[in-house]
Amino acid sequence: MKTTKEEYQFIEKNKQKSLSEIALLLGKYPSLNKEFIINQINGIQKATNKLPEFASKKEIVYPSPLSLEQCSSEVAAIFKSNLVSGISLLDLTGGLGVDAYFFSKKFKEITYVEQQESLFEIATANFNVLKANITAICSSAENFLATNQEQFDVIYIDPARRNQSQKVFQLEDCSPPVLEMLPKLFTISSTVLIKTSPMLDIKKAIQQLKCVERVFVFSIKNECKEVLYLLQKNATDILEISTINISESEQHFNFNFSDEENLSVRFSDPQSYLYEPNASILKAGGFKSIANTFSLSKIASNSHLYTSKKHISNFPGRSFKINNVLPYQANQFKLLGITKANVSCRNFKENVETVRKKLKLKDGGNIFIFATTTIENKPILCIAEKVDL
Repeated sequence: MKTTKEEYQFIEKNKQKSLSEIALLLGKYPSLNKEFIINQINGIQKATNKLPEFASKKEIVYPSPLSLEQCSSEVAAIFKSNLVSGISLLDLTGGLGVDAYFFSKKFKEITYVEQQESLFEIATANFNVLKANITAICSSAENFLATNQEQFDVIYIDPARRNQSQKVFQLEDCSPPVLEMLPKLFTISSTVLIKTSPMLDIKKAIQQLKCVERVFVFSIKNECKEVLYLLQKNATDILEISTINISESEQHFNFNFSDEENLSVRFSDPQSYLYEPNASILKAGGFKSIANTFSLSKIASNSHLYTSKKHISNFPGRSFKINNVLPYQANQFKLLGITKANVSCRNFKENVETVRKKLKLKDGGNIFIFATTTIENKPILCIAEKVDL
């Protein structure tokens, strides 16, 4: 993990340059470790925003771009560290160690397990730089469990979602095999926190995992980043879904999984205001619950756009003031004189590019156009402006 003086000088001098420029420059320095330098410069550039606490330490070592891409962001790791509590936590899929490090700020005893030796060495070196009190073990999750005699307050597991370089997201395709391991996990802890791909169907995961007490759907700047399942050995049948979106402010919305299935919802043509739930709510499937909580009507069953006569100020998503509602006809739209707008298609027969071309629109500006379909299956355009919160 030691950086030579020449490598350190090269990194410091060129850390602001693009990786393609770095690769060309390194051709002039055959004695330098090309792969290591590219990893460090890529890491320095990415960590500034993704891992600011790591980036503040010059001695931090960064892994390959893929490993850095797959690791949790600092914001996500801090969020996870507040979901569980206790004295001891076992991280069975340690990776770069970002989650383990931020868990160590909340737990007295952290056991970090990672099977890739190269990643293990990087993580343990970084734990020393960060002065983190973490017990690190280089082992597969399966081998660790086979010999472990300890009990833990919490087990955290983030199974790898790659299989022979192919991306996967079903629990049965991930590694280690979480579903097979659960009975063993519950013999050494009553609480298990599992991170999965945002692509995984939440209903299916709940059915497979069985002991789910709570699901957390976490987004940053309206992009769904993580779905977390909190499992308890003796979980009740009352299952809560918590949605979180961290942007300029934090948006939280919780709903009950069984209530969502039994709620009814009103439908209406677009009224004075239009609402688009944030990415976490859409992923979680809280379509009826959000309408019920905020007394909103849906424009159609599958649009997931909502409307009201009076403005709802604390809606967890985007809010718009509707200026016009038109049939989807280019000649009628032309009369408005709009040449630039942000276009979204929801439950619509055509995509954004086609709509923009048909309406002869440039992208951007302060006007938002939602191309959608009414409950009577009529294609319409809602022309709106964003409401400042």
